[in-house]
Amino acid sequence: MNTKCKKGIVNTIIFLFFISLTFFVIFKEDNVGEIFKIIQKVDIKFIAIAILCMCCFILSEGINIARTLKLLGCKVNFINSIKYALVGFFFSSVTPSASGGDPMQLYYMKKDGLPIGHSALALLTEFSSFQFVTVIIALIGFIINYNFIQNSVGNIKYLLLIGVAINVAILAIILLTIFSNKIIHILLNLVCKILEKLHYRKVASFKEKCLEQIQEYKAGSKLLKRNKKILFKIILTTIVQIVLYHSIPYIIYLSFGLNEANFLQFLSLQAVLYISVSSIPLPGAVGASEIRFYEYL
Repeated sequence: MNTKCKKGIVNTIIFLFFISLTFFVIFKEDNVGEIFKIIQKVDIKFIAIAILCMCCFILSEGINIARTLKLLGCKVNFINSIKYALVGFFFSSVTPSASGGDPMQLYYMKKDGLPIGHSALALLTEFSSFQFVTVIIALIGFIINYNFIQNSVGNIKYLLLIGVAINVAILAIILLTIFSNKIIHILLNLVCKILEKLHYRKVASFKEKCLEQIQEYKAGSKLLKRNKKILFKIILTTIVQIVLYHSIPYIIYLSFGLNEANFLQFLSLQAVLYISVSSIPLPGAVGASEIRFYEYL
């Protein structure tokens, strides 16, 4: 069994452990049998709508990845673009702070013969759009629900501020990486220095190959700068994607025949929770969001 496979198994075990722990904390004082009886009464049409929203969420990411790749002259079909989105979603869910999604997407793109420079640019563009829209919606959600959050779980504001700061920093780094040639070379030199300290023998060869990919990357970023209409479409698709994703808890809520809370409250709270826990180093931030949402509602 190779190292990657072992890491995948370990991450999956950790992921399942935290899921089990989450269910234990939430349901430890409840009658589980009664909960299953309630679940049997849910309106199945709402469950179907929730599943459809999740499918559209994945589809939106695939569309954005394919949109950038096609702009850069890469041939990518619909099935492969969805595959890259699914790969990213899965590995983000089973790795701490969702750190494994992008590297695995890049791996599968390379496996399909796509240039690394173009693949990296497509992923960074999609991710920067996702970060930008996520931060904006979360801040709006915090403003809308400020009194409720302050009175219910006051300390969440500190977690939110940390989450916003981290996500804004990540967004700034990504944008600099996309549009600044200096940053790319600084990062490459830093990586090479680390490899030299680790006594890696092929540093020169590695740097030469990276410089070749950087040339492709630069050409792609220039093309992206000239096509602002594509960037607008990507952001618009991301807004739809995130709204659909944050709507799922509300749809499940309706499936139980409940209607006291409104859609905007659910959407905005979910956006706040998402950015608050996204930086927590748990696989997929599992448990943190669920428990906080349980405390809110």
